[in-house]
Amino acid sequence: MNPLFTAHKHYGTLLLVLVLAVIVVALTKGPKPVFQRIVAVLVDINLVVGLFAFFNTVRPVSWFHPIFALAAVAFLHVGAKSEDKAKVVRCFSMALVLLVAAWAVHAAWGPVWFKTNFVKLPAVAVIAK
Repeated sequence: MNPLFTAHKHYGTLLLVLVLAVIVVALTKGPKPVFQRIVAVLVDINLVVGLFAFFNTVRPVSWFHPIFALAAVAFLHVGAKSEDKAKVVRCFSMALVLLVAAWAVHAAWGPVWFKTNFVKLPAVAVIAK
């Protein structure tokens, strides 16, 4: 298996926990903008790793995966600098839902419709015959 793909997959799972941690911290102790910004940047890093993994694999990828991930990043950055508790909880909760949806696109337990519609094979990948 491609090491970038493996890193993207496992790092993404850790990020789900960190996004949930931001929500819990915001609910219990109030918003912590430094922590929120760190988590948003870590998700950005995983987005870049996923982009590199996409161009180094022969595995088909549904367009839903990057669309959900980019939408989640947008919500994370909207709430990252905020000190408003409600805004942080809303933004990070929506991001968590979108990140789980992005995960579901290629997970074994995810909906089949995601796996069969809007699927693209990376352009630079050559499938050996």
